Amino acid sequence: MKKLFSLLLMLGLLFSCNEGEEQPLANPTQIDKYFPLKSFVINQLDELKDHKVHKITMINGEEASTEVVLNKEQWRKELDAFIQADINKAANSTAYEEQKKGKEKRYLLKPEAKGNIKEIRVTYQSSANDKVKQVTFVAESENFFYESSTTGTLKIDESSGLISTYSVEGTQKVWFLSPNEIAVKGNVVE
Repeated sequence: MKKLFSLLLMLGLLFSCNEGEEQPLANPTQIDKYFPLKSFVINQLDELKDHKVHKITMINGEEASTEVVLNKEQWRKELDAFIQADINKAANSTAYEEQKKGKEKRYLLKPEAKGNIKEIRVTYQSSANDKVKQVTFVAESENFFYESSTTGTLKIDESSGLISTYSVEGTQKVWFLSPNEIAVKGNVVE
């Protein structure tokens, strides 16, 4: 009797596992909790391709100015600091505190949490809509031999919804060397 009961229980469990709709596997490393900076930038690449950018690069006080037309892949590389600053990773699911004030949302790294991205600030055109006006991130990294800080800002054209200007400024300091100061500012030209 015990064997028959065990057999029926196992068959019931086996068949019950197959009932219901099959769900696609979710990406276990991505979440959808904070501002989606990575997808925000990637969604603009098709529109930005073949646009000209006037770019000023400063490295330790030496300035260079260029004007160049970028394809989609070049734009991805140009805006990579913003793609890498995305905080929508499963490891960050409880790491950030969201603060709302008027037209602005801030995502601040909690004091007890670990992470290089300390803050993402998103400013909207108005408090009533979701059209982005500006996005800024602040990143800091430090260990015994190395420290760096980076701030990046995207400004969005209100009529087209496309990135109109961007900047990335940072300082990198290796323990026994002088700090390197780097700044890149780009102005997208139609």
